[in-house]
Amino acid sequence: MKNYEKKYEKRKTLKVNENNDIDSIIEIFQRFGSKYNVITTTLDPNIQYQTNNLKITQTHTSTISKTDLKKMIKKLEKQGPITLIIIEDLKKSNENKDLNKKIKILNNLENVTTKRIQQKDAFKLLDKLIKEA
Repeated sequence: MKNYEKKYEKRKTLKVNENNDIDSIIEIFQRFGSKYNVITTTLDPNIQYQTNNLKITQTHTSTISKTDLKKMIKKLEKQGPITLIIIEDLKKSNENKDLNKKIKILNNLENVTTKRIQQKDAFKLLDKLIKEA
């Protein structure tokens, strides 16, 4: 047990929610297993990753546009400090104006930080967030 503790004592720990789908868990282990101490554990509902006191969750712009803003705000306020990674998956349309308003409201919450990205940049941003935590 001591050898295991020594091996990982200098690495940051990335907790992955065991409720994530198995493919995403495997991909996280493959991408970050050599850099971080990756463990699966039970996290709060809707939280996908956690490191130290930073909670991280991902969502798509289409999900935000369909979800009721009041319900989303209630869920996010209960979480404490959280980073919301928003993956762009909608084409430019009239819905974008409403979507931008919703994201601006979410970003103005005290405990929420939002990051809008393209799908291909998700792991780069996650790596950056873990390093900064």
